[in-house]
Amino acid sequence: MEYAVKIKDVRLDDANKALAKRLGISERFLSLLLSRGIGADEVEQYLHPSFEQLGSPFDIDGMREASDRLRRAIDGKERVLIYGDYDCDGICAVSILTLFLRDKTDVTYFIPDRNKDGYGISRSALERAFAAGKPSLVITVDCGITAVSETEYIKSLGIDVIVTDHHEPQEQIPDCIVVDPKLDRRGFYELCGAGVALKLVEAMSSRQEAQKYFDIAAIATIADVVPLVSDNRVIAYFGLKQITNSPRKGIKMLLGQESVSSQDVMFRLAPRMNAAGRLGSAMKVIGLFTESDYFMLKTLSEELARDNSRRQDMCEVVVEEAKSMLKGADFNDLGIIALYGENWEAGVIGIAAARLVEEFKRPAVLFAKNGDELKGSARSVPGVNIFELFSNLNDYFTTFGGHAQAAGVGMKLENFEAFRQAANRLILSEHPAKDFIPPIACEMELDKNSDCIAFAKELELMEPTGYGNARPTFLMRDVSCNFERIGFTQHVKCADKRLDILGFSRFYEALGYNSGKMDMEVTLSLNVFQNNVTAQAGLRSFRLKEVALSDDDAACMNVHGLALEGKADIEGIDADKIVELLSKPFGTLIVCFCKADIDRVTGLCKEAASLPVYVGGMPALNPENAIVLCPGSLFDYGYYQNIIIAGDPISEGLIAHMGKRVYALEGLSVAPPAISDATLRAIFRELAALSKSVDRAGSMRKIYMALRSRYKVSEQTFLIAMRIFDELGIAAVSDRGRISVSRSPVRLADSATYRNIRHADA
Repeated sequence: MEYAVKIKDVRLDDANKALAKRLGISERFLSLLLSRGIGADEVEQYLHPSFEQLGSPFDIDGMREASDRLRRAIDGKERVLIYGDYDCDGICAVSILTLFLRDKTDVTYFIPDRNKDGYGISRSALERAFAAGKPSLVITVDCGITAVSETEYIKSLGIDVIVTDHHEPQEQIPDCIVVDPKLDRRGFYELCGAGVALKLVEAMSSRQEAQKYFDIAAIATIADVVPLVSDNRVIAYFGLKQITNSPRKGIKMLLGQESVSSQDVMFRLAPRMNAAGRLGSAMKVIGLFTESDYFMLKTLSEELARDNSRRQDMCEVVVEEAKSMLKGADFNDLGIIALYGENWEAGVIGIAAARLVEEFKRPAVLFAKNGDELKGSARSVPGVNIFELFSNLNDYFTTFGGHAQAAGVGMKLENFEAFRQAANRLILSEHPAKDFIPPIACEMELDKNSDCIAFAKELELMEPTGYGNARPTFLMRDVSCNFERIGFTQHVKCADKRLDILGFSRFYEALGYNSGKMDMEVTLSLNVFQNNVTAQAGLRSFRLKEVALSDDDAACMNVHGLALEGKADIEGIDADKIVELLSKPFGTLIVCFCKADIDRVTGLCKEAASLPVYVGGMPALNPENAIVLCPGSLFDYGYYQNIIIAGDPISEGLIAHMGKRVYALEGLSVAPPAISDATLRAIFRELAALSKSVDRAGSMRKIYMALRSRYKVSEQTFLIAMRIFDELGIAAVSDRGRISVSRSPVRLADSATYRNIRHADA
């Protein structure tokens, strides 16, 4: 893993310096904006969005014909059916048109069932939609651009059709009025489905009328991950203000907070709205926008919260099963992750695919199986256009649609393996394996001694942030930090007068000790607590530059290996073999247990010296060749084909836990520490006394510091004793820092950790 910095030097010409002064912003902030492709003449509009920046709805081909046909329907009081997709975007698009039309004509809406009907428009779903009464006009929203035969079926019933969509058109489009900004790409064409519906309202009435629905369109714009630039930025900017200042009752009840950001929409609101459609019917979600009865909305919000909880559990099952399937794979030959599960739910595979993309840095498509049919959902990485890729594989699919970063497909089960191999070959022909170790791109470097508060205030002007207008990240070089646990959480913090650095749970094991100098990728924001404003850096990733982990701290980090037992099969290895294994970018991990081990292996093999070094864990599951120092108890070795041990492990069970292909440098020996029974009894006695005198002792290190004042013992010995006591059930420390002690009689030999340290005496 490498870091890349977009802006290496802040150098502006005189004109841009004058622009920064006129706008009241720093030259550093202006440089950041200009580097994103925002022209000098566009900066003021970017910082201060206005309704005047919106393009005309008639820039979209077909909009005039659509508005004319809908106006005739209103004049004739025709029955109009709005047919929408089941995701957040489709729900919002349906809601916008329903609210606009419900006092003007006879309007109904229909959203298909994901599990029954699949993606897009189907004849069976249309038959159910028409069962309540045949309309004279069908308007599709957020779907329909590929529904050629389905449109013909609707027309055969004497029903007119207007397709409004934003997905990529294929060679043939429906023979009806079509409103899709991607057809001719005039003006701004990156609207979501609800954005297109909003434009139709404006074309039918006025911009002032359309502004009533900006809040709904903003939710869809953020949730559907369309670029937050141009029209989308204006919609999201004013829509979020509308949600904050005068929220609809349903949204206020669902969120339960005053101020709403793009992050709140993306990670709290949209998942709850999507959950209903993922697990069944999304029809009920329309009520969030169209109903006002308190008890109905309360029931609906509670139901959506339950649906979302179920969705999270189901998604976790898919993710864990998919990750298990990938163990043992050679990632050097894996360009796309393509898997199906016998019992996977179609409604969660898209989210699960996105999780795999995040972990393994390559496209993923997951399928739910229904008989001999597969329904799939794909997500991609920035460098791979999944829509173009799948367009070249269209012969394998029964259904297909999507855009650059996401797609939905259907296929026969019998075609899966051929599709998987063809997709993999196609990607690897254009993207060698090393492309899937992308450098982490940061906007610019950040000096923690600079005025971070003032800069963080300027960064707030970039909101709303999201896809296409991402929250900026910064590189902090050569940082030495002493992180401490935040309260009783699994999060860590390094406090400084100018800048606090926070690392959340996945960094806890790696940053529990002073590891050394590191480069860090961080975000920057303001934190206000009790009227005190501070700058806060959120840790996204880090890479060690200079290892400073002491031998004592390393010994403490290795203690968990004593809980593992088993016999290991180890092969010897020399420098030539290491070079051979490292010739491919994935699958080889060098495990070290102290700083001297790193020095030894990098001195033996110069290729190893160029590898990234991590402490405790890895930034993702993507098995790039690397050195890991003191891998933690949760470290997963299953994605590596070759494990090289360059030091003395604390137990043979730890080696057995690593996998089948384990190599060792010459001279390896298993080295568990020796601790006497008398020492264990003394530690237990002092711990019992401490539990009576202290209500909440805090972290394990604080407990050790308190105990050491009464009984001199190394921290490693204390941690080993605590692990033995925990395994025997006679002492434990809760997540809240409470010490509990039991004097029930036990046999020390019933502890795996105790059995391992006894091997030291043998």
